[in-house]
Amino acid sequence: MKFEVSIDPSYKEPKIIILTDKMTDEISDMMKSLSETYMDSLAVFSDRGVEIVECKDIIRIYSEKKKVFLQTAAGIFVVRSRVYELEEKLDSQFFVRISNSEIVNIKMILNMDISMTGTIGVLLKGNIKTYASRRYVSKIKKLFGI
Repeated sequence: MKFEVSIDPSYKEPKIIILTDKMTDEISDMMKSLSETYMDSLAVFSDRGVEIVECKDIIRIYSEKKKVFLQTAAGIFVVRSRVYELEEKLDSQFFVRISNSEIVNIKMILNMDISMTGTIGVLLKGNIKTYASRRYVSKIKKLFGI
């Protein structure tokens, strides 16, 4: 595979062109990775209206009573997206899904209790305690090399 970079002041944003004789898995993977853009902030709703929260400040995202909430050190906010939609948009290097209804920020994990059979107790910053469901235990253990 050959790469070529051309500097042209008339282009205000980068443009990528792939020239090939046929579509391959390698090219499909490359296109997918180039098109993946992760959010660095989210619009959330509070009693003060719409606020912008940076993703690095998110402790966890969870659903409860048919609503999706986002928790930071500053408080709990309502989000108008589904948990699975947020999982797709958030950077998987920093966020992990621990149950059908919850995503946590890996950087906010203080402790994981693996002594219980089948589940993992997760302690997050702010003394927030939650649990990983059985379905996600193997994924979490693999992520952390447990």
